[in-house]
Amino acid sequence: MKRGCLISFFSLLAFVAIFELVARSGWVAALRPEALDPIGAQVLEANVQAHPYLAYAPKPNYRHEPTPSYAQQVSHNSLGFRGRETTYAKPQGTFRIVTIGGSSVYGQSESRDDAVWSVRMEKYLNEAGLARKVEVINGGCRGYSTFEMLINLELRLVDFEPDLVLVYESINDMRCALYPGCRNDNQHWRTVWPVVRKSAIDELAESSRLYLTWRRYGTDWLTKQGNLGSYVIVDFGKYADDYAQPTDAERGFANFRRNLKSIVSVAREHGSQVLLSTQAMRFSDIEPASSYQAQKAGLLRCREILREVASSEGVPLVDTAKHLEDALADQLAAGKKPDDLFQHEVHPTDKGSDMIGRFLADRILELKLVPAN
Repeated sequence: MKRGCLISFFSLLAFVAIFELVARSGWVAALRPEALDPIGAQVLEANVQAHPYLAYAPKPNYRHEPTPSYAQQVSHNSLGFRGRETTYAKPQGTFRIVTIGGSSVYGQSESRDDAVWSVRMEKYLNEAGLARKVEVINGGCRGYSTFEMLINLELRLVDFEPDLVLVYESINDMRCALYPGCRNDNQHWRTVWPVVRKSAIDELAESSRLYLTWRRYGTDWLTKQGNLGSYVIVDFGKYADDYAQPTDAERGFANFRRNLKSIVSVAREHGSQVLLSTQAMRFSDIEPASSYQAQKAGLLRCREILREVASSEGVPLVDTAKHLEDALADQLAAGKKPDDLFQHEVHPTDKGSDMIGRFLADRILELKLVPAN
């Protein structure tokens, strides 16, 4: 009996050792870390991270070079903003512009940092022979609505001492307004990024590939994890059509108006001018069909609210949406399908982004928002 127990014990040890070696070798795809903990792998690779006041924000010093599965070049500076390094202190003789919004400001679709419209706008402004050098700081982040934009401006962007704050957002606020159970503080849409506090025993167990394999394939642990979308949006994936559920859309549009006015007030309090812009959209990309009309009407309503706020607060508004959408209509009328301006919805191609940058630069010059000397 003793001999049998020893044989069983050492056989078990040998099995565990061999399993750990095989699992760590990477030979078996199902035993690699990204397969055993796919959500953890997504969090590690994501270009955002948890933030106590914003739910999430761009990850400082993030780098991504093009790969077959993700063809973009993306870099964040050490302060957590897309693009080159900068400092909070504004260099003498510099006119600073901060752009705020969601993914179409951050640059979700462009091929590289230099193709994002904020960089193109900076280039065109500096080529105009102005007395001051223009620096544009990209304050966008994927998924941000005016709720996050307001907090982002107050806590992360006013310290750059911007001379101009450029607001470019509608679609995320439209979807906040149409999402089920709309509330004043947006808790119906934005969820808290989960932070798991692990015990020493958990840490020890998770160092074993055998344990991770059992947890992944032998329990319902992964099902309960959800996916990265559930880290940022309430009830992510619950509905077949998120925007065809009972809600209080008027409350959502009132939130958008309120937040825009607050953004204008915060910017002015810190000595900044404000420029509002409509957000260009390829409406044919709206899905699903069951809420197409509601989403389209919501986007058009957001544009009207932008115009109302521009008028009531005495700030300029530029109609970037009309400029790009007219160009899109011209391409489609000429039989060019697909067009080369939009990748999807509000996300421009490199050409579309360059068009946005040039249009906004021209309007800034036309409005004389940069001092002549």
